[in-house]
Amino acid sequence: MIYAEKTNLNIEAEKKLAKDFREEWVETAAVGDRSRLLRQQPFRRVHTGFSASDTFGYGGPIFDSNKMINRLVENMEAVQATGYNYALVRFGQLIDAGGVGYARTVSEQNPRTMDENTKMVSASLAKPICAVAIMKLIEDGVLTLTEKAYPYIQSSFPDVHDSVKNITIYQLLTHTSGLSGSSTLSGFADVLRNPANPTTISSYHNANYWFLAFVIEGATGNGYIDFARSQILQPMTITDMTNQVEDSPCLYYELGEFSDGVSWDDFDTTAIGAYGWYASAIHWAKFLAYFRYDKVLSSSTRYQMLSDSNIYFGFRRWFGQERGTYYGHGGDFHNGSKGFRGGMMGFPDYVDAVLLVNNRGSFDPGDILMDAYHAAYS
Repeated sequence: MIYAEKTNLNIEAEKKLAKDFREEWVETAAVGDRSRLLRQQPFRRVHTGFSASDTFGYGGPIFDSNKMINRLVENMEAVQATGYNYALVRFGQLIDAGGVGYARTVSEQNPRTMDENTKMVSASLAKPICAVAIMKLIEDGVLTLTEKAYPYIQSSFPDVHDSVKNITIYQLLTHTSGLSGSSTLSGFADVLRNPANPTTISSYHNANYWFLAFVIEGATGNGYIDFARSQILQPMTITDMTNQVEDSPCLYYELGEFSDGVSWDDFDTTAIGAYGWYASAIHWAKFLAYFRYDKVLSSSTRYQMLSDSNIYFGFRRWFGQERGTYYGHGGDFHNGSKGFRGGMMGFPDYVDAVLLVNNRGSFDPGDILMDAYHAAYS
C-alpha cells in the first residue's frame, strides 16, 4: 500500500483546531518574584494570549491557565530541578510554554538556558507514537487488532518460544502479552525465547513496543522511523523529531547538581518504538493536540484507544480522577542518578499539558501536571 497524507479529516475536528498550531508568541509574560529567580535560575515564559469561552453550562469554577502554570512552577521549585520545559494547550492552541533553569549549566562547555524548544531524550513518551502508527495501519486495513503479530517479524527472529507465536497486536498495544525479560533492545531476542504468559490486565514492558515497531517494518517494508515520520509526525507538522542527539542541546544531571552532566548516543531506529525520540515540549504538545482533534486517526479510533478497559492502550489512562479520566504517558531514562523524567497528559475540558525535566528523581511529572490541572479550577 502507498501511504499518502490523509484527506478524509473529521469535519468537526477541522472546525475546532485552528489551521496553525502556534509556535511563536506575541509577548513575553511578566514573571513575579520566585525562589527560582532568587537562586539565579533563568525563567523564560511565553504565551499567545489566546482565550476561548468555557462551554460548560454550570456555575462551577472556570479553567485558569495562570493558576495551572503557577502551581506547576511551585511544584518544580520544590523538586529543585536543574532545568525543565513545559507546554500548555487548550482547544488545540498553544496558550503557554516556557523553560526554567539550564539545559547545559554554566559549568559545561556551550552552556545554554532551557526554553520550550529545547529537545530532550523522551524515553517512553515514544510509545504513543508507535501506538498511533499501528492504529493507522489498522485503519488502512493492513493490520487487525486480533491477528497474531509474530508472522511480521518471523524472518528477523526465527528462534522464539512457541507461546510468542500466539501474541496478538492488541496484546502488545495493551501490555497484556506476558512478555518478560530484558528491558533493553539488545535483549529483545532473549525475551522472545522466554515463555509468554498473557495477562488480563496491563503488565508494562518495553518489549511490547519493540515488537510493534518490528511489526510496522514487516508490514510496510519501511523502516519504523521513516514510517512514523511520514505517516504520523509530518501530518502533525512535527518535522524535526529525531533519534539523533545532534549537538547535545541538553545534558542530564543529578537533582540539585549543576555540573558534570551526561548525555546519550543516537538511538537505534527500532528502539524508538519504545523509547528514545529527541523532542521538545512543543513537539509533544503538538502530538497531543493533533491526536485529540483526529488529524491522523479517525475519532472512532481515538475513542477506541481511550475507552479500552486496560490501563494502557498506547496511552496510559488514569481512571476515576477528580475531573474524570485522563490519558497520557510518562518517560524515565537514566545513567545512575543522572537522567530524564517527563510526562504528557490529555485532560478533560480540551486541556493538554507537557513537562520535561533533565533530572531523574522520585518526583513524577504526571502527578505534577495533574496537581497543576486541578489547581487551575481552585
